[in-house]
Amino acid sequence: MNKLTQYAQHFTKLELMKARLEVFQNESGREGVEFIIKTDTGNYHELYLQTINLEKDRSIKISKSVLGEPKDNLWVALVLFMKEMEPVLYLIPSNQLAKPDDYIFFDNNQSERFSYLSNWEIKVFVKGIPEFSKFALNNIVGQL
Repeated sequence: MNKLTQYAQHFTKLELMKARLEVFQNESGREGVEFIIKTDTGNYHELYLQTINLEKDRSIKISKSVLGEPKDNLWVALVLFMKEMEPVLYLIPSNQLAKPDDYIFFDNNQSERFSYLSNWEIKVFVKGIPEFSKFALNNIVGQL
């Protein structure tokens, strides 16, 4: 695991705790799901952690075979890193990926023969940031 991913894990955990959510490391062995969170109402949610260093990349791709089927309690925890700025955490409902807008969210389906290469893609760019803000942790906590 690289240092950026380790830092993203710690940052995400701290941000979730500051939001008064119970945070558990995923012990189920499910690939990609880093955390399980529990809300005040007793609901449990899985977080699939992804990072993007905006100094190098402008998008992330999430393998459909790894993430699995989108569902109400599965979220992509996306941590954005930029030089000389604090990281930013976004919680994106996995169901959002199943409704691509071809602006920020893309569905890169492959033929059945190559379905293992199918992925969802999230693009991050300056004009898209206002759209992303609705997925900021403080805007999502009430929906959990």
